[in-house]
Amino acid sequence: MALFVSTPVCAQSQPAIDSSTYHYNSIIQLTNSDAIHAAFLYFQKSSEQNLQKGDTLKAVSNLRLMAIGQNELGFVFESEKTAVKALKLLGDGIASEAVIDAKIGLYNELGMLYSNNSNYTKALELYNKALQIAQKSRDSSILLNNKANVYKHMDQFELAREQLDIVYKKSKTGKDSIQIARALNNLGYVQSLLGVPEGLTNMQTALRIWSDHEFNTGIYSGYKNLTRYYKNQENTEQAQLHADKAYATAKKINSVPYIKDALSLFMEISDDPTVVAYKRMNDSIAKAKQLQENKFALLKYDLSEEKEKTEANKLLTETQKRRTLLFQSIGVFILLSGVFLYLLLKAKHKKEKLQQVYATETRISKKVHDEVANDVYQVMTKIQGATVTSESLLDDLESIYTKTRDISKENSAVDVTENFEATLNDLLLSYQNDAVSIVTRNSSAIPWKTISEAKKTALYRVLQELMTNMRKHSEATAVAIIFQQEGTKTLVTYSDNGMGCDLKKHNGLQNAENRIHTVKGTLTFESEIGKGFKVKMTL
Repeated sequence: MALFVSTPVCAQSQPAIDSSTYHYNSIIQLTNSDAIHAAFLYFQKSSEQNLQKGDTLKAVSNLRLMAIGQNELGFVFESEKTAVKALKLLGDGIASEAVIDAKIGLYNELGMLYSNNSNYTKALELYNKALQIAQKSRDSSILLNNKANVYKHMDQFELAREQLDIVYKKSKTGKDSIQIARALNNLGYVQSLLGVPEGLTNMQTALRIWSDHEFNTGIYSGYKNLTRYYKNQENTEQAQLHADKAYATAKKINSVPYIKDALSLFMEISDDPTVVAYKRMNDSIAKAKQLQENKFALLKYDLSEEKEKTEANKLLTETQKRRTLLFQSIGVFILLSGVFLYLLLKAKHKKEKLQQVYATETRISKKVHDEVANDVYQVMTKIQGATVTSESLLDDLESIYTKTRDISKENSAVDVTENFEATLNDLLLSYQNDAVSIVTRNSSAIPWKTISEAKKTALYRVLQELMTNMRKHSEATAVAIIFQQEGTKTLVTYSDNGMGCDLKKHNGLQNAENRIHTVKGTLTFESEIGKGFKVKMTL
């Protein structure tokens, strides 16, 4: 979080200086909730005393710290009221440097509050007001950084990068490593969203700087951005690891908003359909609640005219009552609709699972009947009939065993979590014999650990099906499987020199297509009778 807070004004005695500095650090460094609460009470009392003395600037400084503390403790509406109260005390007259600093800090604090509540237009307005009066490079950098965060929330990533490029250039001219790390972290994440390779490196560098300075709020921000980065890259293992670290850091900060935000990360990276449905429903309810409670103090206080009309406020209050009732009704409707949708999806999912189990059992049963039962019957007929040699009987039994083993292998679970390359090579080479040569190329160049388990399972099953069809039908003597990595896409090409087939009449390939399409990949076939068979897959 970016803050504009000056060093606390010294009091007359040493104990007062120690107390003021201690509570100031509790607010700025966000040590823990208890310390922030104690600091809030201290500055609340101090602001009342300073107002009684007529020392407006000191009172405003106290109110700014109180607003920051309230926001960190989760009291958003109260924080906003406190910030607006401080803004009113400053007025619109000729401003000294101290007054300008105070206004910038208050505009920034209110901008962050609006941004956190998705009122991005108002947030940008406040940041621009602050930039108009900002005279220090550090102040401008923080404001531009916060503007970039708003553009990021609005999915306007190019605009965000433009702001952050300026921030990073400014930060390099100074010696504040914390500010440099903040610029790198935000720039790196936006770069990653735009597909710029340096994004990951910049985020990792920022995290290292913050860790060296034990700057916990920065460390949390670093882990959070890396969690989302690995989620976008479909690297579930790394996303979970960084989400765990973010949560541990949030508990170290001991701030309710940080802990809540860290817990929401686990929902964000989860692929569980139930969790996704719950998050969608929860977000809808939260949005309705946000609209219902969107009674921010600044919307009642016109910064340009500073006029408050009693009749207008009465009308606004009445309107808000009606809107409150409306949004409460909407909230109940959304909640009930969400519960109904969840139960409906759960029932549908259960039915689909049962159908899949039935289809699998039927397929296995048919295969055992067609390929094994008939062979067993033939062997039994041979034994009952003419004289059968031991060698001939053993050959027949070995053929039955091989078919049974193949059926078992085709339908058994595939372990894709450990050393997938070796597992895949074992599968392919199991089809090699004196009549068929199997060649694989570049499989070691593929970053298998970054590919999801669903995609690896689909690839394994499709290659298994292609190899089985090759052995049964193609009469091929040579098979080649080539692997390539192009950016985030994995390309696999299968080809053999077999008899080929008429693709228009070959319906047995539908299952392979369905598997690849399920993981959002593509699959194309090339074949003519007598000219071999070729398949291209993209995952």
